[in-house]
Amino acid sequence: MPDVEFGVLGPIEVRVGGCPVAVHGARQRAVLTSLLLRRGTVVSLDRLVDDVFGEQPPDDARNAVQTYVARLRKALGPAARYVVTRPPGYLLDVPDDAVDALRFEALCVNDSAALADVDAALALWRGPAYGEFADDLARGHAQRLEELRLVAIEHRAELLLDRDRTSEAVSSLEALLDEEPWRERAVTLLVTALARQGRTADALAVYRTYRDRIRDDLGLDPPSELQMLERQVLTRELSFAPKQEQRSRLPTRTTSFLGRDDELDAVAAALAPGTVVTLTGPGGVGKTRIAAELAKTEGHVWWVDLAALHDDTALHRTVVDAIGLDVRPGDTGVDALRGWLRTADGLLVLDNCEHLLVGTSSLVEDALAVPSGVRLLATSRQPIGVGAEHVLVVGPLRLPETGEPKDAAPAVQLFLDRARTVDGSARPRLLRRIVDICRALDGLPLAIELAAARVGTLTVDDLADRLDARFELLRGARGQARHNTLEGVVDWSYELLTEAEQLVFLRLSVFRSEFDLAAAEAVVADADLPVSRVADLVARLADRSMLTRPGTSGVGKYRMLETLRHYAASRLPERARDELRRRHAEFLTDFAERAEIGLSSDDEGAWARAVEGWLSDLRAAWRWASEARPDLAVRLTAALMWFGYWRLRADVLAWGEWAVREMPSHPRLPEAYTAAAHAAWFGGRLERGRELARRGIDVAGGGEAPAAAAALNALGDIELLSGALDEALPAYEAYAVVSERAGDAVGYALGRANTALSLAYGGDPRAADVAADAVAAAYRAANPTSVAFALFAQGEALADDDPDRASAALAEARSVAADVGNPFVSGVALTASLALSGRRGEPAEALALFRQAVEHWQRTGNRTLIVTTLRNLVILLARTGRDVHAVELAAALERTAHARTYGTEAQRIETALAAVRQRLGDDVYARAWASGARRSLDAAAEHAAAILRAE
Repeated sequence: MPDVEFGVLGPIEVRVGGCPVAVHGARQRAVLTSLLLRRGTVVSLDRLVDDVFGEQPPDDARNAVQTYVARLRKALGPAARYVVTRPPGYLLDVPDDAVDALRFEALCVNDSAALADVDAALALWRGPAYGEFADDLARGHAQRLEELRLVAIEHRAELLLDRDRTSEAVSSLEALLDEEPWRERAVTLLVTALARQGRTADALAVYRTYRDRIRDDLGLDPPSELQMLERQVLTRELSFAPKQEQRSRLPTRTTSFLGRDDELDAVAAALAPGTVVTLTGPGGVGKTRIAAELAKTEGHVWWVDLAALHDDTALHRTVVDAIGLDVRPGDTGVDALRGWLRTADGLLVLDNCEHLLVGTSSLVEDALAVPSGVRLLATSRQPIGVGAEHVLVVGPLRLPETGEPKDAAPAVQLFLDRARTVDGSARPRLLRRIVDICRALDGLPLAIELAAARVGTLTVDDLADRLDARFELLRGARGQARHNTLEGVVDWSYELLTEAEQLVFLRLSVFRSEFDLAAAEAVVADADLPVSRVADLVARLADRSMLTRPGTSGVGKYRMLETLRHYAASRLPERARDELRRRHAEFLTDFAERAEIGLSSDDEGAWARAVEGWLSDLRAAWRWASEARPDLAVRLTAALMWFGYWRLRADVLAWGEWAVREMPSHPRLPEAYTAAAHAAWFGGRLERGRELARRGIDVAGGGEAPAAAAALNALGDIELLSGALDEALPAYEAYAVVSERAGDAVGYALGRANTALSLAYGGDPRAADVAADAVAAAYRAANPTSVAFALFAQGEALADDDPDRASAALAEARSVAADVGNPFVSGVALTASLALSGRRGEPAEALALFRQAVEHWQRTGNRTLIVTTLRNLVILLARTGRDVHAVELAAALERTAHARTYGTEAQRIETALAAVRQRLGDDVYARAWASGARRSLDAAAEHAAAILRAE
């Protein structure tokens, strides 16, 4: 493979040296897409401008495109040479195999392609070709590639039929026709495949559905070849006579089967003679149930439950007995099993193999050595370990995703189905508690079923509040088999571990979220457990489903399910627990201090995701350190101060309140005061925030001390939000000066951007020049957040004099901030865009965007910044004739806001309300004002959101 790879069979993706490279911003990705579409040819600068900006490019569009190309080259690093400058534009000069679409075409776009090549080609697809540009910039190319993909799927099905892998062909073709019901070739192949299986009625139904569709919609009859195929099906020329059904007794369950369609499809697709499919996963995840549901669809099934077998000696005989073969007394059954395999055709299931892996491995290898039509399916908490094994990891049931109805997730559906006393239309608060239960139980089906069974004798709330005692609470019915109770399932898995594996398993319970091998080595290794052994033992635990599996590339991440973590933590001796917590806290503190530097770099996005991934562990480390090692707690607080600020994590910033209360001195106490100040003003407590920020400056040694930089910025924020522009301006200017002296390029850019904001809000004409300097400084610093914030400041500075440039700057600020997950800048830039749109844009569009902004600040919990959004909404409500709503909202803000409005914002609100009073009259205006004044800030925000949702 070349040193650079471009992926277009899905969202645009770039890899250099095998490692993913982030291409930030929609416009930068548009430049890359335009070059990819015309790979090997020169793309003029004018063509790139059209592709990126459309019909109305800004005045500096050509410069902007050149900037995007420069950033693309920087992102590509050593592969930047492939982006060649060649008049009148640029050329992407990469070999064919550097683009996945070209590799796809080389593998399968010919009728002689082998099945392995077609499979490899289809595996390259990750989603719709060209991702976000599939419907505009890359439409023609995306449609051509999509057609080639569908043809490849049809060709694959034809190859499967040639190899008598009819069931796989049927599954593939049914999925294709669900997606594309008009494809004649797919219909022909599916009718043929179903007829070969003896499913005559199903084959005719597929044909007649297609016939009726083209007659009704197109007024055409099916082609003569399809009509001939129908006659062949009717005369059974294509059918095979079904064999006499053979079936052993399957595990019986009277309850419904929920949320496992994808797993069933995956197993069905993987099953084939000559291989064994092994379902692995932690105890209680539902491996046996999936196998049983699949077996119900098979005509020839033999089920062997190995749970009660204690050793390998009787393994072959147990399988032979389950099949029903006659053997002489004392015969192990090996020969009988081999003879049966040569003539049998169906599904053999080996259930619960994890405690007999050596014997099971030997049996399966014997079975696979015999030419047979039998397909093998096994369930085990770890792979069996044979060469021809296809391992499918069964994960917990899916939990609710953001924005999804809570009762749509399979885990919640299972709880509601099993808890017969809970109505599926349970009121929202009760559903939230059920989600809490399912999440605490990791989505494990067994645990959810046992919990649901307690509803009626316990309330949902009581159950949710007591899951720390889950093993005592979820014991199941008296006399229930050990491997069907929650504690019994975990006991069974734990007892199968070696002593060294048990030791690592218990120690790893100190981690609350995902961890990598480096973290495990740093925390769990000691004199009794050398670092050199940790990786192997962690891998073994993942193999045994005691940890989640890490994938196949990059830095592997492991996680212990919460139920397993509770089990392990309860068995860890107290003395060992304290030592592990100390090592854990020291490791996380070191990570946080490295992340503090990384978050100010050009790799901010990766560091932000890393901190988010460790957040549960960072909280646990801080809680322990605040009691046992206060010095570590202050270091954690200081290191995460900027993360908490930009990511609106008031809970992390609140650690500063503890530090300033409990620690009389510490080298990083100024940053702790800054964190506490931010937490205060986030919550609308401006006076308390001002006090903390000033104290932070004093503790640092005064306003010219390098350690005072962050506190100066916090003081500027608070004065700005209070309307004290004369106080905010010198604080921000001092922040920029102190940062510049300290060589902090990011701090300097942010200080200049905030200075520009202070000038802009005061109507000072210098604002635009200062903002331009801030943008230039931010690009030199190359930190995305500083770039986004400087662009936001530029948008505010240009809002009155050049609204088009202002709007473009704000849009770019939102895009850059979104790329690195910065909700602070995303939110303020969105609010500024709305204010601009509300004054001059389309009202309907502005109202829709205002809803996003209000919900953004409600979701992130910043009470101070939601006030700014609501004040701008007053102006738009007045502009669009929603006069009573405008007055009510203004009254609520007047009574509850932390500070009064000022400057141009105050003038606009005053003008808008004067016009509203004139339209309504004094009496109606007064009644609306009185009504609004009775609302709290939260109630006003929710009322505003409801108004916007109704539009």
